Amino acid sequence: MKGIFKKIILAIIVSFMGVLSLSAASANIRVSTSKSSPIVGNQITVTVSVSSSSALGSWEYSLSYDSSKLKLMSGDTHIVDYASNSSTKRASYKYTFKVIARGSSSVSISSYNGYAFDESKLSISAGSVRINAITQEELEASYSKNNNLKSLEVLGYTLESEFNKDTLEYVVSVPSDVTKITINGSVEDNTASATGLGEFEVSEGENKFEIKVTAQNGSTKTYTVKVNVEDKNPIEVVIDNEKYTVVKRVSTLVSPSTYEEVKETINGIEVPAFKSSITNYVLVGLKNSSGEAKLYVFDKMNDTYTLYREIKTSGITLFPKESKKELKGFVKETITLNEEKINAYRYKNSKDFYVVYGVNIENNVEGFYQLDTTNNSFVKYDETIINDLNKRVDNYLLIIIVLGVETLILLMVLILNMIRKSRRKKKVKKIMLDKMNEKDKKVNNKEESEENIDNEEKK
Repeated sequence: MKGIFKKIILAIIVSFMGVLSLSAASANIRVSTSKSSPIVGNQITVTVSVSSSSALGSWEYSLSYDSSKLKLMSGDTHIVDYASNSSTKRASYKYTFKVIARGSSSVSISSYNGYAFDESKLSISAGSVRINAITQEELEASYSKNNNLKSLEVLGYTLESEFNKDTLEYVVSVPSDVTKITINGSVEDNTASATGLGEFEVSEGENKFEIKVTAQNGSTKTYTVKVNVEDKNPIEVVIDNEKYTVVKRVSTLVSPSTYEEVKETINGIEVPAFKSSITNYVLVGLKNSSGEAKLYVFDKMNDTYTLYREIKTSGITLFPKESKKELKGFVKETITLNEEKINAYRYKNSKDFYVVYGVNIENNVEGFYQLDTTNNSFVKYDETIINDLNKRVDNYLLIIIVLGVETLILLMVLILNMIRKSRRKKKVKKIMLDKMNEKDKKVNNKEESEENIDNEEKK
C-alpha cells in the first residue's frame, strides 16, 4: 500500500509541476538489451536509461513487451521517480526477462512524462529495442562449418608441394644446423581457430607437427607438416622390427625430474642422455619413422632399448616393467593409468584389486605395487595377505570336498540300507503268501475228503 501511495503522490507532483512549467528541456528514455538474439529458454537483461542534458526533477514511464515471447522475471513495468538533488542527470532501471518462444518481439516505452529539476517540462524522446529469439537448433545450424586453412608456410623454407586447403600433408627439408622452425598460417573463416602454429624446436631426422583447425560448429581438420632436418650420420636402431633414430639434440627432449643430463656414446658418436643416480638408468631419445621422439632405457652392456614411462601418483612414481613371476589367483590385464596403457594383475575375485610390477624410481625398489583405483596411487604390495587368503580358500575348498565325500558315502549307505530293507520285505511277504496258499490248499483237500466220505455213506 505504501508503494502505491508513493506512486500516486509522485504522479500528482509530476502533474502539478506540469502546471508550473515555463519552457521545455530535452530528455531521452533509451531501451537496451544484453542480447538481441537470445536463445529460447535463456534469460536476458533489459536496461531502461532516463537521461537529460539538464538536471532531472521527476519522471515516469510504462514499459511494454510481448508476453507471448517474453516472461518478466524481475522489475516494475511502471516507474514513477524523482531526483533528490540538482546533480542528477541520469537514472537507469534493469529488468530480467526469460525468452519463452522463438520469433521477433520488442520491448518499448508505451507512455512517459517528465520534468526538469527547475520544474520545466521535459521534451522526451522514447526508444525501444528489437529482440529476435531463436532456438538452440537454429543457432547451431547458423554456425560456420569452414575448417580450412587459408595459408600455411614454414618460414624461410619452401614446402615440397604448393599449399592447397584440401591437401592435408606437407613436407619440407632444412639443413642439419637448423634447430628451430616457425610455422605460420591463417584460417579461411575468421570464426574458426587454429592451434599448432608458432616456433618449434627440431632435431635431426623427421619432425612431425600438426595444425588443427576448429570451425565455429566444432568440426575439425588437421594439417600435418613434416620437417626433415638433414642428418649426415644417423644412428639407427631396430626395436621389434621397427626402425628408430637416436636423437642428438637435447633441446628436443624433456628430462624426468630425478634425472641429470649426461653424455652417452653410441656407435662412436656422443649423444645427449639422462641418468638417475638412484636407479642408474640411462635414458636416450629415439625417434620413430613418424618423427615422434620418446625416451628409452639404454642397456649398453646388452645393447638393448626399453621404452621408459613414468606413472606418477600421489604416493609413488613407478616405472612399470614386465614381471617374470606369475601371481596365483590373479588375471593379467591391460589397464589405462594417466593416459598410459600398462600391464596389471587383477585379483580374480575382485573388480578393483590390481597390482602392477615396476620400479619405484625414487628409491629403486623393484617389485609388485598395489593400485588404489579410487585416487590412482600405489603402495608396496604385501604378498602375504593374498597368500594367506588363498590358503584359507584352499582350506575351505578342502573342507567342502571332504564334507562332500562324507555326505556322498552316507547317502550311498542309506540307499543300500533302503534296498536291503526292501528286499527283506519282499522275501517276508513271499513266505507269508506261500504259507497262506499252503493252508488254503489243506483246507480245500479236507473239504474234498469229507465230501467223498459223505458220498460213500449215501451209497
